[in-house]
Formats: sequence, structure tokens, C-alpha cells
Amino acid sequence: MRFYTTIFILFIYITTFAKGDIKTIQISDSLKELDLTEYTYLYSYKDSNTNILDAEFVYSAKGLKGINDNTIYWERFSFNNPTGIEKEYYIYFPYAVINELNVYIDENGSLVHLSSLGMKFNPNDKAIQSIGYPFLIKLKPGKTNVYINIKHYNLSLRTMSFLLSEKALIKSNTSSERIIWFWKGFFFFATLISIILYILTKLRMFIYYFLLNIGTGLLFSGELGAITDFVSKIPYNFTANIKQTGVLMAFIFLPLLINEITPIAKLRPRLWKTTFALNIIIGLTWLSCLVPASLNNKILLITTYVYNYAGPTILFLQLHLIFVAFKANKKNSLPLLIGYSVYSFALLLYIILPNLGIIKNSLQVYNMFIYGSIFEILMFMTLIGKETLSVYLERELLIKDQKNHQSDIIRAIVESQERERDNVGRELHDMIGANISVIKQQADKKNKLLINTIQSTFEMVRNLSHVLVTPLIKDNAFIDEIKDLCLLFSNDEIKINAHFHNWKNMEDTIMATHLYRIVQELLQNAVRHSSASYVIIQFIVNDDNELTLMYEDDGLGFNHDKVISNKGLGLINIENRIKIIGAEITFDSMEGQKGTTIIINLPLN
Repeated sequence: MRFYTTIFILFIYITTFAKGDIKTIQISDSLKELDLTEYTYLYSYKDSNTNILDAEFVYSAKGLKGINDNTIYWERFSFNNPTGIEKEYYIYFPYAVINELNVYIDENGSLVHLSSLGMKFNPNDKAIQSIGYPFLIKLKPGKTNVYINIKHYNLSLRTMSFLLSEKALIKSNTSSERIIWFWKGFFFFATLISIILYILTKLRMFIYYFLLNIGTGLLFSGELGAITDFVSKIPYNFTANIKQTGVLMAFIFLPLLINEITPIAKLRPRLWKTTFALNIIIGLTWLSCLVPASLNNKILLITTYVYNYAGPTILFLQLHLIFVAFKANKKNSLPLLIGYSVYSFALLLYIILPNLGIIKNSLQVYNMFIYGSIFEILMFMTLIGKETLSVYLERELLIKDQKNHQSDIIRAIVESQERERDNVGRELHDMIGANISVIKQQADKKNKLLINTIQSTFEMVRNLSHVLVTPLIKDNAFIDEIKDLCLLFSNDEIKINAHFHNWKNMEDTIMATHLYRIVQELLQNAVRHSSASYVIIQFIVNDDNELTLMYEDDGLGFNHDKVISNKGLGLINIENRIKIIGAEITFDSMEGQKGTTIIINLPLN
């Protein structure tokens, strides 16, 4: 008898120890907020008709975690209300992406349905509007068991819950909404700026950053369940498509953006190719999930595993590549290493580690992601701005070099023309002019026609030589040279006059030569093409030592662009010399009308 008594006592002890005391939530007036994770009892099945009240729940100190493979879960929470009065609380699931939640209460051995919420239900059914799902429970004095049925297939289980008073829930919602709205404003500003800058600059980093932000926005919209703003009831697991699209875009364009900021692809080409090989795998699973039927079978489950394990791998590879760039002293690598480390840490804390069930979330489930995203926006905008400024300065320097090179070419062309003119002019004067003089001396003096022809030819050669050879302009000889030029081109049909106002001696002989040649080209054009009867040229120097050369005639007008397109050498030569001396020229002339005015402004300093 004593033996059987001992066995019975030992059996009672073992079963009591094995079973343990049920962890009960004690209700008190001071209780405002409580994490329910450590009070969770679980029961799961895939296809069962078991009476839940008779089911054997197992204590789970970490609650639900990992990825669900078509299992239906039940959570049970036990409450004890010793206050003597009915207490109202909310069981709050802060995560928006849960397909279906059904809450029941045990009343006298019967399971009574309280409410149902989730993505498949109308968001207006919530007792208090919030991102997550609040369930109002009324706890009578004594003990109460609450049962929650969770249907969330083929996706990561993010079903932590909190017990909150109404005041605490409203306060939490208000805090979350403020942070989210602040992030939205910051995010939309950065996205808008990036696409505007891409349109203006055509730099690839801006389109990569824009598409990265689009991906981040899709991911976060899915996390927030923002599609409910447009669709009252979300098609089953459609939010998964939105999130998957956002993640895929982020994983593609984040490495491309980083490579634009600091060169990482060439440092470790194999790792770079590995990154995009993983993206191809993710992309294939993403494509398969675009078929609606796949959202209800193993394909979505496989895709969830791929995203949850390939994602951290890609983040690690990029972090390693940035570290390699830092070790190689590549530009922007240090701030990018710091910023990307913080960004990756935020993603790990918010999405990856909770999805894998390694850590649990807090009530403010989105805050870590938002802070990381804001930091990422500031980091990338700073680095992109710095890189853009560098590109802009390089482009300005290149344009300046191109202009200088173009000026050098123009100067070389003009100098070459000047040398050729001098050579031809001297040949005309020294050889042909001398030969004509010999012919004139030996010609028959009685043949006046021949003598006049020879004399006329000699004058033409001398004038042409004078036009071609660069004049030696010294001191105040510029005025005399210009007046001689006017006299040379004047005849019975056209009168040319030059006037000088407040003129000073021109010490720069090179500039004087260019001005002389410009006037010469203008007069040649007037005589050959304009049919003008008069030409007036004025040189005006103002008190700021700025020269204005004004040319006026009453001849036929012309179309400047048309003449240039037809390669009119006279105007081209003029504009080349204008560029060399740093002057500005304005044409006032119209084809088919009389009169032309050309104004040239030149700082003499």
C-alpha cells in the first residue's frame, strides 16, 4: 500500500512539474501596456476538426515565428481580473500584413466570436482606426480565456500582439502616424528631386536612386497595407506581390546606385556577378508569383524563403564590396560604408530578423525602418549631391578646355590666313608689280591705250597688295590706316567715311590688326554684295574704356544665319576675329529690306 501511495504522489508531482502553471495575465488598474508574447499558448493544425476548447495548447515564450507553410494557428491568452469590475482592453496586432485574424472568448465552456479583422476584411471594421488590427475585449471579474485564430499562409509570421488600454492604443497610433507622415514627406521630396535632377543632368545615379525609392515605397506601402486606401478588400496575398516587387527593385537598383557613387563592380567582379545572379533567382520567383494561382500554393512559400534568405546575402555582399572599396581608398567609400551599415542594420532589425523569428518586434514596428530609411535618404542625397557637384565641375572644366581649344584653333586659322595674305601681297608687290613696271618702261610710249592699261593693272596690283599685307600699325597710325582703307574702297558709286570719338592711341597692335581686318571684311562685303551708296563707320570709346565699333550702310539687307549656313567666308572671318579679341557682335539686318547696322562692343582693358 505504501508503495502505491508513493507511486501516486510521484505521478502527481511529475505531471504537475511537466505541465507547469499556466501563465496568466493579471489585470490591474495600473496596467496600460503589455507585450503578450511571453504569455502565448499555441495550437496548430493543417486540417482538423478538433474542438479548440479541448485542444492541447503548448506554451511558446517567443510566440509565433518563422514562415508559415499552410498551417492554421490558434493562440490562447489567459487573463485574471481581480479588480471586481469589468475592464476593457485592446489586443493589438501592430503589423498590417496579416491575412485573417478571428478572435473568440470562452464563456461558460462555449466559444463566442468577438470580431474578425485582416487584409481580407474591410479596414473600416476596426474599432479604432490604426495601421494594425485592434480587438476590443471586455474582461469580466475572474478568469477569462481569449482565443485568436490566425490564417496567414505561405508568408512570414509577424503576429506579435500587445494588450493596450484605449488611451495607450490611441497614443501609439498618433505617434506612429506622425513618424510615418514625416517619412512620407521626406521620401516623396527625395524621389521628386531625383527624377527632376535626372531629367536635367541625365546622370544614371539619379534614375537609379529614383527607381530605388520607387521600390522602397512599394515595399513600405505593402508593409503598411496602404493599398486599402484604394481597395476596401485586398485580394488574397496580393500585398505579397507589391512587397516582392519593391524588394526586387531595391535589390537591383541599390547595387547599381552604389557602383555609381563608388566603383565596386571592378574590384570584385565575381561577387558583383553573384549579386545579380541572386537577383535573377529572386526575379524568377517574382514572375511566378504574378500568376494569381501561385499565391495559394507552394510557389509563394518557396518565394518567401528565397526573399528571406537571398535578401540578407545580397546586403552582405554589397557591404563587403563597399568595405573592399574602402580598403582600396576609393572615392566616397567611407561615408557609404558607414551609411550602408546603418541602413542594412535597420533592414535586419525591421524585416529580415523578425521574418526569420530571430528577434521580436516592438509596438512601434515601423519606427526602426523609418529611421533607417530617413538616414538612407540623407546619406544618398548627400553623396549624390557631392558626386553631382564633382561631375558638374569636371564638365565645366571640360567645356572651358573645349572653348580654349576652339579659340586656339580659330587663332591658328586666322594667323595662318594672315601669313598667307602677307606672302601673297608681297609676291604681288615685289614680283608682279616689278614686272609690270619693267613692261611699262619698255612699252611704246605712243600707244596710250597700252600705257593706260599697264598703269591701271599696276594700280590694281598695288591696291590688292595693300589690302592683303598686314599694316604696321603704330601709335596713332590706326586712324590713318582705317581712313586709307575707306578711301581705297570708295568710288563713284559708294562713299565711305570713318569717324572717331574720344579715341585713344591703341597700344595693342594685335587687337588693332584684328579691328583693321574686321573693317576690311565689312567694306568688302558692302562693295561686293550690298549695292550701298554710303557706308559710315564709327569708333566710339566711352568713359569705361569700352570701344563700340558701329557700321551702317543703306544697302540690301541679309539673313545672318542663312549667310553663315552657306559658309559665307566674310562673316565667318569676322566672327572668328571677334572670338579671338573677346568682343561681342550684333547684327541688325533683314533680307529684302534696305539698311544694315552692325555693332561690335569690345573692352579695351
